[in-house]
Amino acid sequence: MEKNRLKKLKNSAKNQKDLSIKNGLLKIYSNKDGTLADISHLDIKRQNGWRAVLISLAAAAIAISGLTWLGFVIFNNGGDFSQKSLKLEFFGPQNVSSGNELIYVLDYKNLEKAGLSGLEVIFRYPDGFEFISADPPPTNEFKTAWRLGDLAKNGGGKIQIKGRLIGQVGSIKTINATASFQPPNFSSVFKETASFSNQVTASILEIGLEGPAQILPEKKTSYKVTYQNNSGQDLENVKIIANYPPNFVFQQSTPPPESEALADGQKINNQWLIAKLEKGQKGEIEITGGYLALRQSPAANFIVQAGFYKKETNEFFLQQEKTVTTEVANSNLTLDLIINGSNQNQPINFGQTLTYSLVYKNLGDQDLDEVVLSLVFDSGVLDLASLEDKHGGQVAGNAITWSKDQISELDLVRPLAEGTIDFTVKVKEIGEVNVEKDNLQVKSQARASLAKIGEMAAADLKIVSNEILNNINTDVSLKVEGRYFDDDNIAVGSGPLPPVVGQKTSFRIYWSLSNSLHEITGVTVTTKLPAGVSWVNKYGVKAGEVAYSAKTNEIAWTINRVPPNKNFDDINVWFDLAVVPTKSQVKKLLILTDQTIFNALDKVTNSPISQTGKAVTSNLEDDQIAGGKGLVIDITE
Repeated sequence: MEKNRLKKLKNSAKNQKDLSIKNGLLKIYSNKDGTLADISHLDIKRQNGWRAVLISLAAAAIAISGLTWLGFVIFNNGGDFSQKSLKLEFFGPQNVSSGNELIYVLDYKNLEKAGLSGLEVIFRYPDGFEFISADPPPTNEFKTAWRLGDLAKNGGGKIQIKGRLIGQVGSIKTINATASFQPPNFSSVFKETASFSNQVTASILEIGLEGPAQILPEKKTSYKVTYQNNSGQDLENVKIIANYPPNFVFQQSTPPPESEALADGQKINNQWLIAKLEKGQKGEIEITGGYLALRQSPAANFIVQAGFYKKETNEFFLQQEKTVTTEVANSNLTLDLIINGSNQNQPINFGQTLTYSLVYKNLGDQDLDEVVLSLVFDSGVLDLASLEDKHGGQVAGNAITWSKDQISELDLVRPLAEGTIDFTVKVKEIGEVNVEKDNLQVKSQARASLAKIGEMAAADLKIVSNEILNNINTDVSLKVEGRYFDDDNIAVGSGPLPPVVGQKTSFRIYWSLSNSLHEITGVTVTTKLPAGVSWVNKYGVKAGEVAYSAKTNEIAWTINRVPPNKNFDDINVWFDLAVVPTKSQVKKLLILTDQTIFNALDKVTNSPISQTGKAVTSNLEDDQIAGGKGLVIDITE
């Protein structure tokens, strides 16, 4: 029974196998509609040969490109494996103090199952790194390369580099390493890289800075710089640099700064180089100077930097910086002085009245307490007894002073408050002055002092105005005279006197100049003749030249220069004029010349000088004999 069952199973398996084969053949030889194909004969279809060739070429090109790309990836010189053959790993401190020594460690290990050949490691150090030593030592003169040769399977090692890192606190420093080698079964050189970064979090060089919080302008002050080596090693080439505010004026320092000169010839006054600062050593620099007042920026930032100096490259590696802000207490009180309507230098004359205006204004944002104003004169020619001042300024010596006792507004001058003090004073006459000894000019300047600026004491603060210099012009006199008789009572005129209608009478005109202080140049004296008065062409000149223009009916006397200390006898001219009166002029004075105009230039003050002389009539006021006989008469009546 068991045999029959086994036989049935075999027959069943055979039938299933035959059925499976049959179904497979039907699938191969059946048409798409399920009918059996006619395979009693074969139909041969010809294919395009070029198409096959092109397909073959394209396939070959794709294969070659793929192999090329694979070769580039695998065999490219310096390429990287998809799986590393060499492991590089850095170790070192994450945080460092600038100037301290540190050690970088690079571990390397062969990850291949065979040895690596030609192993070389090249380091790129961070800026500010100074090499000290290494284990093993480097193999090039720049101390950046290690030729380690062959590295056995699973072999490894480490490179320890000792150095000093200098950098600004807060900066990040990165060291890089590149290893080149040949893996087993490759002829190309491959590379692996690694890097390590640390941060400069402190410095072994410490500085301090002390200085005033407030100061008055142009007052001496000092700043103290302290420095210390906080490390356990000596430091070299420590440099201190002071960055002065623009309005700070350096005077001196202890110790003195470097004496090196700049390109423009100026001496360096803000740098100190400490060649060696021993471990734990301290030092101090005192800088003395003062501030100029700046209306726009009263806060001054005094900055000091400490760092390491590399002479070979002229580099400065900043370590620490300290700042002291000093407020320069500017009063912002302005003083403007005006004389005769001008704030500029200008010449004046003997006997002239000078009109002064002193304008003060608080341009700041703080109150000014107890302001005192004064006007100081440097002169010996002002007549202070002639002072006219409605404010009642106090005169002492060559100064006039006003305080809150004279002007109540000066007790407290608030921001933007302003005022004006007006007064007049006369210049002495030349006869009241010793021209050889007295200072023949007026130098004027206003000054101010005050008790406080806001809450800050300011008794030492002095404020000045613009200075005005008034030089006194030379004292020139022009004398104009009409004569019939001279000083010796000799007739220099001719014809009837008093003048008679229809008859000619001649007169002599005298012009004379005197000059006291300075040489004058370009001297001209001119007048115009009225109608009916004629030029006789008779004249005498002691200096210069005289000319008459018939076109303009003018007479001009010109002199190139007149030295000082000349009188009327030295510089003069005379000329004769003639007139024939008409009936319309009966019982009238004859006008012989119009007003006489004098012009010249003071060579010292460079100021033009002008004067106007009188008109001359037939009345001849300067003639003691003929004076008063100028009225025209008509003897025919």
